[in-house]
Amino acid sequence: MNKRVLKFGTVALIGAFALSACGGGGGDKGEGTTPASTADPASLETTIKILAPSYADSSKADWDKITAEFNKTYPKVKVELQIEGWDGFSDKVSARIQAKDYPDILNDNAFAASADAGILYPIDEVLSKETLAAIEPSLLKNGQGTDGKQWAAPDIASSRMLAYNTDLFEKAGIAAPPKTWAEMDDAAKKIVALGNDTRGYGMPLGKEEAQVEASLWLWGAGGNWVVDGALKADTPEAEAGFAQMKKMHADGLTQANLEDNRQDVANLFQAGKLGMLVAHSPIVTDAEAKGIKVALAPVPDKDGGEGVATGVTDFIVAFNNDDAKRKQATAAYLDLMYSDAMYEGWYKGTKLLPVTTSMIEKAKTEAANDNDKAFLEALSIVKFLPVGDPGWDALQAALQGSAYKVGSEEPSALLKEIQAQVDAQS
Repeated sequence: MNKRVLKFGTVALIGAFALSACGGGGGDKGEGTTPASTADPASLETTIKILAPSYADSSKADWDKITAEFNKTYPKVKVELQIEGWDGFSDKVSARIQAKDYPDILNDNAFAASADAGILYPIDEVLSKETLAAIEPSLLKNGQGTDGKQWAAPDIASSRMLAYNTDLFEKAGIAAPPKTWAEMDDAAKKIVALGNDTRGYGMPLGKEEAQVEASLWLWGAGGNWVVDGALKADTPEAEAGFAQMKKMHADGLTQANLEDNRQDVANLFQAGKLGMLVAHSPIVTDAEAKGIKVALAPVPDKDGGEGVATGVTDFIVAFNNDDAKRKQATAAYLDLMYSDAMYEGWYKGTKLLPVTTSMIEKAKTEAANDNDKAFLEALSIVKFLPVGDPGWDALQAALQGSAYKVGSEEPSALLKEIQAQVDAQS
């Protein structure tokens, strides 16, 4: 099984491959794109191709259920489904784009490079107004490019919050979850003082999600990666966030290896050896299944404001194959997919969170406990990485490759190094 919990990107899609594909089927960033045909559904005859990742063992069957229902109305449309594991998925996408064998529907975690290359339809040119209106607005906005166009639609989501081991908090005499960095330091020190090689906070800065962890500290300092319309790493706020990360590691409050990935620190948490980490629902569910008592809170910020919750969505994008029949069939397929009748089974198969308002509200009523409900409620307030910016791929790669060095280098110098890597890719 190649199971997936939502990540903020392997180094995303396609930079050079997408750019090399310009002109292979798309217009100029969606302008003047092919209108959909208006053929009778029963007589429309064409083939559409779907490329999607494996979230779970049921992924193929979950797509097949949608296709079977679709073919009741569009019996002459052949649907070619390709399911691939997340390992190497971006390479599979890149190869299809380089060969100009564009899928009509792609389910992935990035879209900006393809949008910038002009090989996508704006998704609001494919999905009906009713379908777009059914998606939680704060999540839908994450599919906008820097040009303001809606290039992608979210199809699945996760939210991340501070998860803490309530038994360790009680043993350490910590009455409430921390709200400030100073309180977080204090809580982590008390947990470490319990001994038994217990650590206070899990800080994963490995290549999988360093960009997520680094962003939480940047946001906690009041900053953003986008400054005056441009991506910028070496800001005062980033330096403050990196300085706090360095301090916690130097004080022995985190795990020793900052190159750990999210699952590495999750394993410590699930073994009762870690007091706090930023987690999504599968990590919490697994910990609870192993007997760990878990509560949730916003991620602390520097001075004790509202705190931070962060989110991620995967996306549906539609490639412009300059084919009116394929566009009509693609639009009909996706409208069906997002309908309550089809979408509920599909999203539940991923073991992640829904993106339509009706399914979010239904999931809240079905939530097994307060933690499940909290993750759902956070979807309307989470902050997102700037995935709609074509330059984000370069900054993400620089963070993934270098952020862990905060344990041994000075924050200011490290951030200048990261900025230099981004500038070199501009």
